[in-house]
Amino acid sequence: MELHPLIIFSLRQAIFIIPFLFAIYLFWRRPIKDRVMVSAFFAFLFQFGLVFSFHLMAVNLGWWSFGGDELKLLGFPADIWIGGAILWGPVLYLAFSNVNPLVFVLVNLIVNIVGLPLMSPVISVSDGWFLGQMLVVLFIMVPGQYLARWTEKDINLPYRATLLSFAHATIAFLIIPSAIMKAMGGSWSDIIHFWPSPVFFVFIFLILLFFLMGLSAVQLFVVHGKGTPIPLDNTKELVCTGLYAYLRNPMQTSTASIWFIMGCMMLNIWITLAALMAVVFVLGLVRWHHRYDMEKRFPTRWNIYRTNVPEWLPRWRPWVPDNALLVYDPKNIWHKRLLSFLSSGNGVGIDSKLVSGTNLQYKEPNENRYFTGLAAYAKALNHTNFIMALAASLILLLVLTINGLPNMRRDLS
Repeated sequence: MELHPLIIFSLRQAIFIIPFLFAIYLFWRRPIKDRVMVSAFFAFLFQFGLVFSFHLMAVNLGWWSFGGDELKLLGFPADIWIGGAILWGPVLYLAFSNVNPLVFVLVNLIVNIVGLPLMSPVISVSDGWFLGQMLVVLFIMVPGQYLARWTEKDINLPYRATLLSFAHATIAFLIIPSAIMKAMGGSWSDIIHFWPSPVFFVFIFLILLFFLMGLSAVQLFVVHGKGTPIPLDNTKELVCTGLYAYLRNPMQTSTASIWFIMGCMMLNIWITLAALMAVVFVLGLVRWHHRYDMEKRFPTRWNIYRTNVPEWLPRWRPWVPDNALLVYDPKNIWHKRLLSFLSSGNGVGIDSKLVSGTNLQYKEPNENRYFTGLAAYAKALNHTNFIMALAASLILLLVLTINGLPNMRRDLS
């Protein structure tokens, strides 16, 4: 059935306007606490980033397509995209916050089975669309709802931070560059057109290195700060360890550096200049936030910390105001080698304690938790230099994630 382009555009606008008005109504009708507002926003953020990423896969696999040519980013209409993120994010959360998100799997599938085939040519489906919808529901809609509920109750912090990291990565490194190229010119296919393979893989290595820096910063906020990197869900403790002992803004440095490298890969000056946007963001909003928030929450420690640790360019050696404790077995050859390396002038701010027959243990000052085994090795390496700290970050990302899997299965059961 052929529809006039104006009718298609009007139907697309309705898909945006109706969920938007419904969200306003729910916010007006329900007494909204700050934590609920943040939870609703996180639900939207997750849907906004992940649905776009999935759309690209679905379109390339031929599962569905969208009618009309207006307001599209890589073939995805912004009105349908944002309206869907509002509907399956904050609207669903605010209207049914006490309902288990798994219940929505069946409801969503029924709605899509009945509704999607009737929405042609606004949305045209083809073979494989049902599988696509199943994947959207299970891996985007349901996790987004769990993220909102966990945020409201302030539980399952590692999982919340992981989901928010996915949202940040898709928005920062997929949506924003795509929008820049839509406005200023360029294409994702440009990445592989300019450089020989060795140079291309150097670019990829550098991107992964800075991505590691950002992920490590998120992990440090969870493990030591008891919060997420997003100021709306603040840390409860000031984080000064790991990469934060070398520079104050590893996440912003990570994002800006990746934009710069992507711009160089694609010979796109506009994406390269996005790195400047990150710098302006830190110099403006982040500094303002720190002035009125960090100084209020950590008045003494924050001022001392920012005096000793730079914002962007890392120190070679860490700033460690209070010594950590490393417990080791003097009969263990690997323990002895590590202590010999640290005590020969390579380690900063770490005390050792001999306990025969013990596993290697590491304890941060002012914390009760002990890191053991390989995690303790990595924490000790954080006390050496910035390169070793990056290697330690990778170890901790792997080890602490693997160690946390049993807890994940128990928490989600």
